[in-house]
Amino acid sequence: MKTKPQTIFLGFLLILSLLVFFLVEPVAAQTKPIILKYSDPSKAGTARTDAAKDTMLEIEKRTGGRVKHEFYWAESLIKAKDTPDAIKAGTCDVGGAPNMVYNPARFPVWQFSQLMFTGGPDLWGVMKAWNELAATNPKLKGELEKQGMKFLSSFGYPSTIICKKPLAEPDNFKGLRIRAVGPTAKWVSALGATAVPLTFYEVTEGLARGVVDGTVGYLYVHFTYKFHDYCKFLTYTPIANTLIFDTWFNLDTWKKLPPDLQKIYEETWREYYPQAVLKHCDEEIDRLLKTFKDAGGKTVELTPEQLGKWKKAAAFLIDDYTKKMSSMGVDGVKIIDEYEKLYKKYERKK
Repeated sequence: MKTKPQTIFLGFLLILSLLVFFLVEPVAAQTKPIILKYSDPSKAGTARTDAAKDTMLEIEKRTGGRVKHEFYWAESLIKAKDTPDAIKAGTCDVGGAPNMVYNPARFPVWQFSQLMFTGGPDLWGVMKAWNELAATNPKLKGELEKQGMKFLSSFGYPSTIICKKPLAEPDNFKGLRIRAVGPTAKWVSALGATAVPLTFYEVTEGLARGVVDGTVGYLYVHFTYKFHDYCKFLTYTPIANTLIFDTWFNLDTWKKLPPDLQKIYEETWREYYPQAVLKHCDEEIDRLLKTFKDAGGKTVELTPEQLGKWKKAAAFLIDDYTKKMSSMGVDGVKIIDEYEKLYKKYERKK
């Protein structure tokens, strides 16, 4: 038979056990990291994908391991053109694609970021300008908020043309089939070429089969997808520096994050990511050009006169954009002007 002191002692142990269970168990649960799925249509190991991965690893570091990521590269989880709907549906928590390129109807006001011969070639200048406009310009900010996703950051890269034939004069385009999308496709067509709307992930096969003779693209993409195996002429003078990749967060998942994690996540993508892009891209350019020349490739640099002809052939694109914006009650001229001023503000001076 238990004595009264024993009963009291056992009762104390029971209460203590319950306290440990209810107090320690929630703490243990809180330390379990939040796992976020990241989807990217590009291969791992490019300058941009390395910068994106570095950014998310930095987030894991800044959150003390409270956030972790699973990475899905090369369309292994989501096809590029399906990315916006897949992010909204929660197929992934974080992801990106050339959404403003492939889905212009969803981003009519943001199509200023696809115009040719605006801004300049500096990566820092364009990314800082776009991200600031995304946060401060009511029309541009509103269009992003309508997407039902949380916008994180932009990415730009100078557009160049790699082709089976040298391109310097406008007449050189006549009769060729050039992979191009958006406003650039209209420009290519105006020069007498046929614009073929392939995604980057279809171009290598298109070049191999003769579906296209060349492509508008970006230096790191030309080499990542082996375009230079088929095209030996690179017109290295940039024709644009467009917003070619935008990164988003699933809105439902975003709302579930504690405010301190939201702050870390957003700030890291807006501030750390552009710096990581510069680090990887600046290191990559010289190496890629050497690779191209060693493979027998030739670079074409436009003379000021030739560049002037190319610009003149693209002037109608700005007119088309501003007229469309006017029909929507948007001052397109003002948006382009704001962008140009911000680009000049942030452009790195050589």
